[in-house]
Amino acid sequence: MLNKYKSYLASKAYILLTALALGSVVGIGYSVIKLDRDNHLATVRRDLEQDLYTAIDQIQLRFFEAVLVAKHIENLLTASKEVNEAQISRFVADLQLHNPGVRAVALAPGLVVTHSFPITGNQKTIGLKYWQVPEQMASVAQAYRRQSPIVDGPVPLVQGGAGYILRYPVFLPNPSTNVQQFWGVISIVISADGLLSAQRHDFSDAEKYSFSLREIPASSPLADDVQDDTGPLNARPVTTEFNMLGSAWKATVRPTAGWPSYSPQSPYLLAFVLVLAVILVGVLLIIRSFAAEKESARALLAESIGCLNEGFIAFDDDERLMLVNEKYLEYYPEIGPLIQPGMTIKELLAHSVKNQPDATTIEDENTWIAERLERFRNPGVSFLEAAADNRWLKVTEAKTPHGYTVGISTDVTAEQRAMKAAEAADREKTEFLNNVSHELRTPLTVISGRASFLRNSERLPQSKSLAAALENAVPADGTVTTAVTNFQRFVSEQSAGIENSAKHMLRLVEDLLDWTRVARGQLELDLARIEVTDLGRSVAEDLRPDAEAKGLTLTYSEDGPAEAMADAIRLKQILYNLISNAIKFTDTGNIHLSIEQMGDQIVFSVADTGCGIGQDDLERVFQRFQQVDGSMSRQKGGLGLGLAIAEQLAVLHGGALSLESELGKGSTFRLTLTRAEAAFQRTG
Repeated sequence: MLNKYKSYLASKAYILLTALALGSVVGIGYSVIKLDRDNHLATVRRDLEQDLYTAIDQIQLRFFEAVLVAKHIENLLTASKEVNEAQISRFVADLQLHNPGVRAVALAPGLVVTHSFPITGNQKTIGLKYWQVPEQMASVAQAYRRQSPIVDGPVPLVQGGAGYILRYPVFLPNPSTNVQQFWGVISIVISADGLLSAQRHDFSDAEKYSFSLREIPASSPLADDVQDDTGPLNARPVTTEFNMLGSAWKATVRPTAGWPSYSPQSPYLLAFVLVLAVILVGVLLIIRSFAAEKESARALLAESIGCLNEGFIAFDDDERLMLVNEKYLEYYPEIGPLIQPGMTIKELLAHSVKNQPDATTIEDENTWIAERLERFRNPGVSFLEAAADNRWLKVTEAKTPHGYTVGISTDVTAEQRAMKAAEAADREKTEFLNNVSHELRTPLTVISGRASFLRNSERLPQSKSLAAALENAVPADGTVTTAVTNFQRFVSEQSAGIENSAKHMLRLVEDLLDWTRVARGQLELDLARIEVTDLGRSVAEDLRPDAEAKGLTLTYSEDGPAEAMADAIRLKQILYNLISNAIKFTDTGNIHLSIEQMGDQIVFSVADTGCGIGQDDLERVFQRFQQVDGSMSRQKGGLGLGLAIAEQLAVLHGGALSLESELGKGSTFRLTLTRAEAAFQRTG
């Protein structure tokens, strides 16, 4: 009994589904055919509309050409005060060559037609008095009042048929009154058919198209215009409004036989819909199965995203919000209640700006939104964003292959605070080093100066007085004199050591001061055009005694005079540092300073035969407080700031400092600067 009941229900369900399928066939078939008909009608209207726009462009062009001809005639009248029939005939012939629709060009001084070009076919217009023809006098009066050309039409023409007339008022200068005096009017007649004869759709063919071109009255729209605009779509003409010579015009066109009532594809569509209806039920079942699977996958994705410990947000290819998790809402509590699925990223950013506690001005808001949109649409590297409760978020955005945009917000507040603390500590360290260096420099300078006096104690006045006293002693005691001399020599030797150590410490202090200036961006250059070969030769000569003291050979070479825009003192500092380092780390062999010109560049090379540097340490030598290894630092001395400062000075000069080295064979430092001529060309 139960099985029968189930079978009955199944059969009834089948009947119901069949009825639904048949109903679907009818509904879908009707909708598709109607839609196809509407699309076909829209296509026909669109094609006709495009041709109408082209026709309007042609009409405007032809009247513009007519205005130019009228202007030429006006210029002739201004120049000669008489009608030059031969020249005007040439103007009119040229106009008719480009615009065959031109019927006549009439000249009416005093509003009486005295000339008509060409005369053939226009004889009856000669002698026409405009004030006797009210239909035409109205447009003549309008052109006179406006003192500018106007178009009148459509009007019945004296030559026969209908057309449009360009009224061009002519005002000629009156020498006696020094004002413009109305001379008359130039009328250029263009037939209605001639305006449109060259179109793909010949709107002048009344059997195919019903075309209308009328001026829109300034006071109120035309009654049939209102009817055309409010009627059903399949009865409305294609219309467009445009401005021509200061007046509003309206052009309308419709097929004379009416718009198509059905599409040529309708029979095929009907057959297709019938076939489609047969498999409709099966397709619906398959779609429902797929939809259930998709919904299940979507729910799984939403739950997974909700479990993330980072903010997550996703937008579709239309920049509309699709997914957002609770962590994201927690990160942005001020806009959390305003976030809704479907809202655009621009709306979300607008809410974010308006609800920030420190909201900026409207100009700043617009700029911020524009920059943020640019980042969203062209995602690149991650960036930091301030959030509520003094929180910092690292925002990472990316595009999916389907054009979606996903964003992940990670709380990096702790890292930011640690970084700011480190930066503050670094600033404090820099300030401390700067203060200590300043405090040390003064006493070191004094020590160095005093030591230099003691180093040459025999030249001091006191020493000379002592020597004189000993010589004048009676009896002379050679033992005392020798002891005094030995004592002076000992003082000089010890003072030399003190002076050298003080100068060494002073150089270290100067390095610290230079580095603090670089770190704070306070190191400025006094750039001037200098001869660098003289400077390089001077540096080599200054340091040659230091090299020879270690048994090294310091040589110098150049390929000719060269000038650069540089700070001479700082450039010397770079070269002193490079050569001093070469002397310090070279035990045997030679050091060579060369200056070469390569195109727009000047290359200073310092090559040595020292211990060399491994490939892994090439970049590290330019870092502050760094040398190749700790043992070398202890053995050779120094703070490890010289090369770091030299590299920064090279960059400030607009150049670069590079290194090539091979462990155990030596190193070559290259300083590259721009030649003075090239530098001037670049800066204009």
